[in-house]
Amino acid sequence: MDDDPGVRGSLDSLLRSAGMNGIGFAAAEDLLAYDGAQGLDCIVTDLHMPGMSGVDLQDELVRRRWYKPVIVMTAYPTDAARARALSGGARQFLTKPVDPDALLDAIEAAID
Repeated sequence: MDDDPGVRGSLDSLLRSAGMNGIGFAAAEDLLAYDGAQGLDCIVTDLHMPGMSGVDLQDELVRRRWYKPVIVMTAYPTDAARARALSGGARQFLTKPVDPDALLDAIEAAID
């Protein structure tokens, strides 16, 4: 999930090249409104988005008892953001531009 359509397109292409299916959302609120959200295996989210942030999304997923692995990525990493994401349950905290192999490894580790 990323508010940048270019990033969403790149993620979709990367996942397809690895034999995975992805669904892109422009905002956390869109994911939360998606009827098939319970069937998702892993959530990859940007940290900074309009509306609900990636860590706010994590908090909402826990509140709703949707226990899905979350990978947070950001172009503006800080120690505080990393600590908040990881303490909130994120499996990985990756810095943009994200290395494609590192992202695929993180997703595979999260869904195993």
